[in-house]
This record gives sequence, structure tokens and C-alpha cells, in this order.
Amino acid sequence: MRLLFVHDHRFYQDKSGAVYTAGSLPAKVWDRYLAKFDTVHVVGRGSPLPARANYALSSRTGVTFELVPNVSYAQMVFGSNILRQRILSAVARHDAVVVRLPSEMGFMAAAACHKAGKVYAVELVGCAWDAMRNQGSWKAWFYAPLMYFRTRHALRRSPLTLYVTSRWLQRRYATRGKAYAASDVEIAPLSPEQLLSRKSRIREIAAGQAPELGTVASLRIRSKGIQTAIAALEVLRNEGFEFRYRVLGGGDASPWIALCEKHGVADLVAFDGVRPAGEGVRQWLDTIDIHLQPSFQEGLPRATVEAMSRGAACVGSTCGGIPELLPPERLHEPGDVGCLADRIRRLATDPRALAETSARDLETAQYFRPERLAAIRSEFLGELRAAADKAR
Repeated sequence: MRLLFVHDHRFYQDKSGAVYTAGSLPAKVWDRYLAKFDTVHVVGRGSPLPARANYALSSRTGVTFELVPNVSYAQMVFGSNILRQRILSAVARHDAVVVRLPSEMGFMAAAACHKAGKVYAVELVGCAWDAMRNQGSWKAWFYAPLMYFRTRHALRRSPLTLYVTSRWLQRRYATRGKAYAASDVEIAPLSPEQLLSRKSRIREIAAGQAPELGTVASLRIRSKGIQTAIAALEVLRNEGFEFRYRVLGGGDASPWIALCEKHGVADLVAFDGVRPAGEGVRQWLDTIDIHLQPSFQEGLPRATVEAMSRGAACVGSTCGGIPELLPPERLHEPGDVGCLADRIRRLATDPRALAETSARDLETAQYFRPERLAAIRSEFLGELRAAADKAR
């Protein structure tokens, strides 16, 4: 039984043909699909692997890739006849399709499946409206309403949907089909030694060491709110508080360094590049005391869940599904620099509050334990497999 997976995800391919990812689709993710299907064929965007890139391998046995050049969204929308034909051909060759939205290629695949009566399911991992409105381009800003209505249309007629939030995306993009809810995060439990190390770190902060702040976010986009965090550091410095802030993510750091210099906090901020998904990111998170998610758009942020699972105290904006994770006293409106600075100050200057928040976040993260999410995903993909078997 052959499964097709379609998304605009950007993959990177080396000269040998091996495929890598800087994001959320490392090789381990394909296990969940191969548990129900014999093979998985992935259609996404592709670029050459950059020199010295520290990306995670996505290639594995049973998975093949069909990568289109890393064209812009405008090119996909307005000049995509060849791309549409490739997706139509891929849909026709497979027994079932998983369409990950929002994505332009995903919209094409969903429409092709619906028209041809092909068995398919949708994985909704984010909000199209927020993603476009906060991309930083005026073209994307004007395209946001169309993207929003296309996503609503696709979800309404999706026969089977997996949402990454418990409530938020479901309210905005309702489906008439059967729905499941499971984040696409992959967390690992803290070992006893790692838990002791986290508690030891909090004791060091109580003894006078300053906590480390951090964010996991791509430097290629502004929707993760790194600019808000940088501005908040300036507010805190003017009040006499100096906290180091580190960012983990790929992309050109030079515009961000310039922004740090403008705010007078360049000496406080470090850009740590990329770590392999999974253990590499977890090891980095183990060095962070307070994780910031000052986003302007989200589904349910994997980075926040991963940080919580490592015992970091988390602060975030009110966008997307973040309020499903954090209480009101640790939230701020997107772009509200003063409120974010206040949230940071309250945690960073109160070791007892930091310890209590760390423990609470670690407990909340248990809702996302692998075995629970795996059971939901297995049932979701089992439904898709059963529909494909029936169609044959």
C-alpha cells in the first residue's frame, strides 16, 4: 500500500541524493506512516544542501522524495501548471494521500484527491491567515484572506483531519469529516541525571547567577517574534537587568545582529545556528532556563512543548494554540514589548517562581508524551489505511 505525503516543506539534498531537513520532518517521523503503509513518497520543495549544514537526515528506507525547485509561493500560485501536473500524477500513482496544510502544494493535492475520489487525509499544522499576515511581505499580507478561505474550504470537505491543537485550529478551520487532535511534537523524557541537573541549575540561579533566555526559531522569518524579545531586552537593560538571550535556528543572522546593535543589546544576544532535530535540539534546550515564544503566528508550537519537556520555564504570546499550553500570567499580546519584559522580569528575578514554573511546565508536557500521541496518530492513520483498503 503506497502513501503520498505532500507539503511545501523545504528539504535539502546532497550530491549523493540523501535528503535532509532543518525543520520538523527528520527520518524518525516517517515511522508513523510506515507503520500503516508499505512505502511513503514525499513531494516537497528542494534545495542543495549548504556547506557545513548541521541538518537532520530525512532519508530512510521505505521513503522516496520528489523535490521541486525551491520556487516562491507566487510562482507556485500563478505559474504552477507543471507543478500541478506533477502533483496530479503523484496522486494518481498512490493508494492514499496525506496532505499537510497550510501549503500551496497541499491545496493542489487536496483538490486533486477530491476531484478524483482518491482516499486522503489532512494534517493541519498552522493558521494560514496568521502565517501570511506576519510573513513581512505586503504581497503575503494581501494574499492572507484568500489563503484563509482556501484553508477553510479544504478543511470543510476533508474526510479525515488531524489537528495539532486541541481547540484553536478546530474553531477557526472546522471540518465536516472525522477529526483527531495530536501535536506533531516529538519529546523525550528527562533522565534522573538531567532532572537533577535542571534542579541544580535553579539553585545556582537562586545563588545569584542570571538565567539564560532562549528561543528556537528560524531566522528567515519575523513571525516568531525574535524582534519583540530583542526589544524587551533593551527595556530590561534600561531597568538595570541584563539577561543573555540565545536563538537556535537557521538563516542569516546579520539582520538580527544589526537589530540587536540598534537596541543596544548585541553583547547579550547569541545566534547558535542549527542543531539536528531531536537530541541536538534537546541538548540545547537543556542549557536554557526560560524559553520565549513571542510569536505572531502559530499552530501549537513544538519548540514550546519541547522546552517544557526539558523543564524550562516558558513564556509566550497569545497567538494560535499557545494559550492551550501556558497560563495567562505567562502570556503577552503579540508584539507587546513591555508586557514581555515584565513576564521575563517576574520569572528571572524570582528563583522560587522559576522553580515552580519549571515543575509545572514539565508536568504539562506529559500530556504530549510519545505513547499518547502515537496512539492518536496510529488511529488516525489506521482510518486512512482502512479507507484505502476499502477503495481497492
